[in-house]
Amino acid sequence: MPTVFITGATKNSGFAIAEKFASEGYDVAISSRSKDSAEIAAAKIQDKYKVTARGYAMDLLNVKDIRLVFARLKEDFGRLDTFVANSADLGIGIDILSATEERYDALMDTNVKGNYFACQEAAMIMMKQGGGAIVIIGSVHCKSCVGERSLYSISKGALSTLVRSMAVELGMYNIRANCLLAGAIRTDRWEGISAEEEARRRANWPLGIESNGEDIANGAFYLGSDLSRTVTGTDLVIDSGILASLLPYKRRDIK
Repeated sequence: MPTVFITGATKNSGFAIAEKFASEGYDVAISSRSKDSAEIAAAKIQDKYKVTARGYAMDLLNVKDIRLVFARLKEDFGRLDTFVANSADLGIGIDILSATEERYDALMDTNVKGNYFACQEAAMIMMKQGGGAIVIIGSVHCKSCVGERSLYSISKGALSTLVRSMAVELGMYNIRANCLLAGAIRTDRWEGISAEEEARRRANWPLGIESNGEDIANGAFYLGSDLSRTVTGTDLVIDSGILASLLPYKRRDIK
């Protein structure tokens, strides 16, 4: 059985990615900062799709912890075909004037350093088995910016660059690396917002509708499977047209 490991996969698009790979016959490893949450999510996957699934507690701030989890995964599954780096510190409300050194270090150590060394561990396993695919869930924030997200934006920019570096450095080992630039995703942060607020958000996007978890999962599966066997070092944008729109989108009446 091929095996996929998705970080931060207990809910939202991360869990949807786990479900997509499981539905295609992959054994699934899931991580979260919470051991209980990871194990509960893995049990749901295993029960629904009849594949082997395991949940792990992993702290991206701790490189030693990352290495221990990948070692356990290798023992449990014997291989790793696809690694999806989904976990992120969202850095909401942090701008250049309000950022502290402590908040900077926590976000960058999670989003950049933690993911860097997680990708290193994934690549080491894949190299020994003859290949694999690494997918980083990035963001449109690495291309265009909004206020109070500067730390998040630069961290996602770093990951997009990391993908291109890994494509060059790991291609000789038959390891592909790609980035999914996501934008306008419906998550649990949408819960409780009014219909008026939903309409206001959607008015900013050319397609007028946000992506759901399944939309992101389909993209991640494409990049993480042999469907994209000659695709590496790229950004796949799934954003309802956000990056294509230079100015705030203004919908005209259609007659």
